[in-house]
Amino acid sequence: MTPGCDDVLAACFLDEADAAVEAHVATCARCAAERERVGSVRALLAAATVPPPPPGLSAAVRRAAGPLLAANARRASRVLVARALAVALLVLPVVLLADLRVGTLVYGALTALLPRALGLYVVSSWAVTVTGLLALTYAAIPIFAERQAAALSRTIHG
Repeated sequence: MTPGCDDVLAACFLDEADAAVEAHVATCARCAAERERVGSVRALLAAATVPPPPPGLSAAVRRAAGPLLAANARRASRVLVARALAVALLVLPVVLLADLRVGTLVYGALTALLPRALGLYVVSSWAVTVTGLLALTYAAIPIFAERQAAALSRTIHG
């Protein structure tokens, strides 16, 4: 594929001329004339000194970007919380099924040793405790995910 005039001039400006560019310049009068101008502009830009940025530019850019960075951090934290909850909810049925099986086995073992009412009381107390712990654990997931997102944001944005 042969490069067009714009591609050839861009390659000359960036000093990336290859055989295809040289062949095009040899056959195109416009590109041959423009190549000289591109070379002079390139030399002028290379010789020019870059002025230092104004002293307050960094602070001004941070102030201007502050609301956007905050919005991105909130969106990122919502995504992180959603992912954490999704992963936690994936294993919840397995945890509940395992607790049900353990509760049934414990109830069977207790009723063999104790009266049914006492075995039911112990297993019910255990089930209420496990339910409370699961509720606290799942309620803590968004809090921990939010804290992790805030720490990640502070790490990235300083």
